Amino acid sequence: MLTVTIQNRETHDAIERYVMAAIVDAREVYADRKWLTWADSWIAGRDRSFASARKAHQIALQACERESSEAAARTADADESAEAESCAPETPAELAAWAAGLAVVRAPIVPDLMAGIRRIEFALRNRLASLRTPGQPRAARPALAGRAVARAQRAGATLMPPEVRQTARP
Repeated sequence: MLTVTIQNRETHDAIERYVMAAIVDAREVYADRKWLTWADSWIAGRDRSFASARKAHQIALQACERESSEAAARTADADESAEAESCAPETPAELAAWAAGLAVVRAPIVPDLMAGIRRIEFALRNRLASLRTPGQPRAARPALAGRAVARAQRAGATLMPPEVRQTARP
């Protein structure tokens, strides 16, 4: 049983390194700002969500379509006697689409329950802070906001299994 767990972890790490290498390679040649922002967030681990990876993949695919239509126009305008490339190298947009596609496959599809709990916590703190008057002294016992936050964290810990990785950290 332990051997299977270790093999699964090694496979998981190898796939993670492969996706990271593809993103870094594409990042060196691709110049779209939105895609680069996504790549930086993915590499840093701030945003590894399925939705952001899918959006980056769509951006790169649109760039691939533009490049292919431009290449077709150039080919049509070129002389027929000119030597055409039989095996063109990958374009930067194709590399970006490949890397983002790998990230889409790798990204967790399940919603991040802890992100929802963090939003609830933020809303509770803001709401309860607005109810306190400026001159009112702080109570010695835990504040209502603190207790609500603690309950939300405990609820999140019971809802979220510890094996599932978090996609975003504050």
